[in-house]
Amino acid sequence: MSGNWAATYRLQVHKEFPLDAAGAILPYLAELGISHVYLSPCLQATPGSLHGYDVTDPTHISDDLGGEVGWSRFVDACARADLKILLDIVPNHMSASHYNPWWDEVLTHGPFSSHAAYFDIKAPTHESWRVHLCVLAHPYDEALRTGELRLVIENDRPRLQHFDDNWPLAPASWGTLLSAASPDRPTDPCFTELQRLSLLPSPDAEAVADYGRQVARAADILAARQTRETLQAAVARLEPDPDRLDRILQRQFYVLHGWKRAGEWTNYRRFFDVASLVGIHTEQPAVLEATHSRITGMTSRGELHGLRIDHPDGLLDPRGYFERLRSMYPNVRLHVEKILDNDEHLMPDWPIDGTVGYDFLAKAN
Repeated sequence: MSGNWAATYRLQVHKEFPLDAAGAILPYLAELGISHVYLSPCLQATPGSLHGYDVTDPTHISDDLGGEVGWSRFVDACARADLKILLDIVPNHMSASHYNPWWDEVLTHGPFSSHAAYFDIKAPTHESWRVHLCVLAHPYDEALRTGELRLVIENDRPRLQHFDDNWPLAPASWGTLLSAASPDRPTDPCFTELQRLSLLPSPDAEAVADYGRQVARAADILAARQTRETLQAAVARLEPDPDRLDRILQRQFYVLHGWKRAGEWTNYRRFFDVASLVGIHTEQPAVLEATHSRITGMTSRGELHGLRIDHPDGLLDPRGYFERLRSMYPNVRLHVEKILDNDEHLMPDWPIDGTVGYDFLAKAN
């Protein structure tokens, strides 16, 4: 059976049905005549995700599913059952949440972040670089005045909390925060320099290097024992002072809005209109390599027989992406989640092996 594609069985893995649980039913699937198991996305996603399309770290297997050890056991179980693996992957977008370290870094450092170019953000060049986040339960002013927005300390870093969401505070605002606790204490010059640098809409290499040095200096200041205590005092002092908190938030590389303003303000490409999923520049070689590194490892070890490509219509250049995938994984079958209309045909210049069958199901139904 190993050389034939007889029948495919979808396995939706998540925290309550991890890879070990999926592996336990493989002998039964083999008895049914299944030749391929079609796995939902397995890379690290938002904790508790039931679908896995909200990838937060594409470099390793999801902890909810059993991590790298769980993946190895599942691959071995498939080999024993003579079953091949078809894996669902997500090249179009990632999670826009604090669980995504790349996104969190971009919100922390804006255009100075090494991952700023990874995400499809339309930041204006005629003013300070900002990401507009339309995720608040109420308009910004209301959320500010009613205490929905509050500062917290996580891992010795200040962050902004809004119910289950939280966002980093830019180092350029740390000095303003610390001064809230010690208004008579002079601000360290590095914070002043950070504030100046953060206003550059398109920093050059020299400005990025200067920014990095000032951030390192600011981190040292923030790490000092006395400053940690000062930081806690500043947060406590700002709790009842929305005007001061607003001044700090004005120094961020993001702007917060109520969710009803999404159509007006959102300046990053989403998956449809889902604010928690941000589009990525998969057409850029560095982004493709970074987001597909774990998949490349799987294919090089012969663990995957096929890939199911999610939402290729969202890509800037689907054909170019498939051509690169075909050159990267010449022995892996490529199937796309492309829903064809009654009179629509698959693009003949896409070097793929077909759709995942929505067109057939529509006709069969």
